[in-house]
Amino acid sequence: MLGFYRNLPNILSLLRLFLSPLLLSADKNLLPYLFSILALTDALDGFLARRFKRETQLGRILDPLADKVLLLTALFVCTFELKNMPQILLFSLLARDVFILLGASVIYLKLKKVPKPSLWGKITTTVVALSVLLCMFLHSPFINFLLSSLCLLFIIISWIDYAVKGIKTFKNQTSS
Repeated sequence: MLGFYRNLPNILSLLRLFLSPLLLSADKNLLPYLFSILALTDALDGFLARRFKRETQLGRILDPLADKVLLLTALFVCTFELKNMPQILLFSLLARDVFILLGASVIYLKLKKVPKPSLWGKITTTVVALSVLLCMFLHSPFINFLLSSLCLLFIIISWIDYAVKGIKTFKNQTSS
């Protein structure tokens, strides 16, 4: 039983990863609540991992992966089911995440390091998650436009931030 609690942060990440597709078939009235519960598992797994020193190599990979699946699934629902967020937002976030995944894979394969999420990446995740949640509750084209524009700005900033950090990581390793 102790092993369960030891791995609880990873179990919460797995739960978020595997339950995120439920958003695709959820009742529109329940959608914001399901999304909120799944998003809360992100805050909870991070808190538990840090508080009880349960951070693992698996968790460093699993948590951001589960975050990306949750956000992209929720954004897909807002874009194609609820039709209240623009496609460019979904495709920009998807492109940024593929870029991050490829860059992180190269860094891991070449340098045996798992890159840490950046502050801009965390802020972007929070902004997109809150915007998606508001778009699920509100049905105001003007507010959705403002939120989408804000999200796009943060996606671009975080994309640039990850690119700069990835390049610096390689330069620092090759010069030492």
